[in-house]
Amino acid sequence: MRRSVRLDRRIQAGAAHVSLAVRSGEPSWSELGAWLDGLGADRFLVVTDGTAPEDALAGVRALAADRAPTTVHDLRDGPLPAGARAGAAVLAVGGERACGIPADVRVPTDLAAACGPALALHRPVTAALVWVRADLLAARPAAWTRAGTVAVVRHVLAVCPAHYPTLAALLHPGARYDEPMLTALLALCADARAALVCFDPDETGPALALGYGRSLADAVRAVAGPDLAPGDAEALGLLIAARVAARLGLAAGATGWAHRELLARNGSATALPGGVDVDRLTAALAAAAGPGLLLLAELGRPYCADGRLLTPVDGAVLRAAVEGLADPVGTVVPHSRAARYEPAGSEPAGSEPVGSR
Repeated sequence: MRRSVRLDRRIQAGAAHVSLAVRSGEPSWSELGAWLDGLGADRFLVVTDGTAPEDALAGVRALAADRAPTTVHDLRDGPLPAGARAGAAVLAVGGERACGIPADVRVPTDLAAACGPALALHRPVTAALVWVRADLLAARPAAWTRAGTVAVVRHVLAVCPAHYPTLAALLHPGARYDEPMLTALLALCADARAALVCFDPDETGPALALGYGRSLADAVRAVAGPDLAPGDAEALGLLIAARVAARLGLAAGATGWAHRELLARNGSATALPGGVDVDRLTAALAAAAGPGLLLLAELGRPYCADGRLLTPVDGAVLRAAVEGLADPVGTVVPHSRAARYEPAGSEPAGSEPVGSR
């Protein structure tokens, strides 16, 4: 018999807050309808990005249309026109692109969106609901779930390494997780974000760790995207960041090993696809690095020098990192091996992630 799930979290910074509600089953639609009633909207604008399952998008649209005139904008047709949101309550439904816009209600339909942009404090909206159907997440294709667990890996590496042994024991390439486990993973990410943004709402200080490796991932996607599975650009961004930190002498080898271990257990890429243009990728990474990269001195501890969390990185270091990942030899970690990285103060393997209670 399927276990029903229910999770409520609140992420707050001053007057701005995000409420996370994780539910399961068709009856939970009525609860979302009650939230929409509470908005008292004269008009709804549903924004999507083409990644939401048709039934989920139709469900949200029907709930909105029962309460007020409703229009739909697909971001594949272009950004929101100027003035489109004036006087409307915005409902974002779909993946990271849709959930990355300011919205009154966000309905992420994949794990990556639910763990990342859906939980951010997107101004000018100061009070947002993130409503997640765990059963719908569990039904998504394994490739989408695997991409989402890369986001969980990022949180554990950069923010909450005490959960490393538990996550290492949990991850598997098949990427099939039940509703309670997906809910626990969402809780882990929500709690990590809440701990950082309460005193860094603009994510310009310690909360930069929430985006660890993402700018590098964008560069990898721009160059090698067609040859990558969902989430692999993000995985490679994390690995490049770890290699850069090691190359600069900022992190011990065990830190890079921990990155590879979790990502290999997840079934993510641990080497660049063959034929990648190293020069082109190095140039893209250098542009993405901008004024500097957030790097880890050890898991959960960003490197900081002279009060700066962004470390300048030159092209030679980036090229060396790329060349190391272009050779797959020695980069794959057997999934059956027990986790060897034991962070200080870690929980014993098999313990539940934060929020699974």
